[in-house]
Amino acid sequence: MKLSSSESWEVEPGELVCWRAVPGGAAARSSAPVSENERFHLASLASGQPGWMALTLDFPEQIDADVLGEVVATVIARHDALRSHYVQAEDGVTRLVHPGVDVKEEHRETAEGLSSQEFAVKLIESISATCNPFEPMPHFLAAVTRPGGTTLICAFDHCYVDARSLAVVSTEICELLAGRELEPAESGLAALSVVAEGEASVTADDPRLGAWGQFLAATGWTVPEFPLDLGVAVGDSLPVHTMVRTLLSGDDAATFSSTVHRRGARTYPAVLTCAAMAVNAAGGPDEIATVVPTGAGAGPGCVSWSVGNAPLRISATGDLYAAMHRNTRRLSAALPLAEIGLTPVYAAFGDRLRPGRSDVFMMSYVDYTRLPMARGDVDVRQISSQKPTDTAQWWFWRDRDGIHVRVRHPHTERAVAVLGDTLDTMQALVDSVIDPVLAADAG
Repeated sequence: MKLSSSESWEVEPGELVCWRAVPGGAAARSSAPVSENERFHLASLASGQPGWMALTLDFPEQIDADVLGEVVATVIARHDALRSHYVQAEDGVTRLVHPGVDVKEEHRETAEGLSSQEFAVKLIESISATCNPFEPMPHFLAAVTRPGGTTLICAFDHCYVDARSLAVVSTEICELLAGRELEPAESGLAALSVVAEGEASVTADDPRLGAWGQFLAATGWTVPEFPLDLGVAVGDSLPVHTMVRTLLSGDDAATFSSTVHRRGARTYPAVLTCAAMAVNAAGGPDEIATVVPTGAGAGPGCVSWSVGNAPLRISATGDLYAAMHRNTRRLSAALPLAEIGLTPVYAAFGDRLRPGRSDVFMMSYVDYTRLPMARGDVDVRQISSQKPTDTAQWWFWRDRDGIHVRVRHPHTERAVAVLGDTLDTMQALVDSVIDPVLAADAG
């Protein structure tokens, strides 16, 4: 899996085939409550902010479009979250679920005279017009076939999927194309119900709530924002820009992991430590406050947006390995704080919070090597929709090809310079972990 963004997306033109998912059977109100992530997201959609995620699979061979349509229909029908949509009711937003789905071909056309970038812009316009979660089955499903390959595009509003879900979908598509049967799907809506039950059990004396209070007090009662000046005034948002780098190759990532493990650290907090120390070297604080997304309630074959948010202060000074060890312990202590959800946090501390940036400084990590993976010769990508931003957000991911980072930030000259230098420093810190090992091996 590779992470990208819509502003830099390119798709080689060919014959475009589009399908439409049509509900089957009468819709029923779901017993799974609308999660806080979904509520916040739907509110941002109402203010005109797009929020879709596209999965693309580039196959090295031309695949019959009718076969692809059948595979896509099977995947959509398997997952209850993908058969749902939202309606505005008197008691707030609620979710309806259809028992079945039929995927029908809408149209075919040949993209002529368009560059790869222009063709992607056309697809983005169609995706943005289609992915309305207040309509039944609002998924953009299409394929581009060419003599030398095929690109399959499945785009969903973020309410339906997260990064882990897209990995599941990509693997199921490849398995079905190979003629293999799939295990019964897990219920994504059941996973959301489990999360809601955990949130509802939170009491005022819950120690996890107290830990949230300590975190917010340490940040001055503001939600975390990237601690370096990116040239954006508070209250302003600017078009987004994306930086993507590979920090470690597949072999070097294994060396990095084994090295930090021997020092009592784990890979994710070790990567966060290198990032935090790079921010500190650029003038940031000794403690970097951020929010890290976590898995919540979902099993390995589950498709839904089932993500929690954990508050984390990353130690960014001193000996590198000591900080990695310290941050490993901090991350372990922070992860349970995501289980209570943000609703009890806002209820307890909302009156103390001070306004700040509109976006939250987050640092995410997904290890795709621990998830079902598509076949090795298929290029799989996650494309995120573009919207204005006022802070930086970092996504780290690991796949067969190594450990990578995507940084999305407001497009200013200062942000490009500051974040470019910060990534250079981070790369040097990462290299300082593996270079002695590689030199010793060579010797």
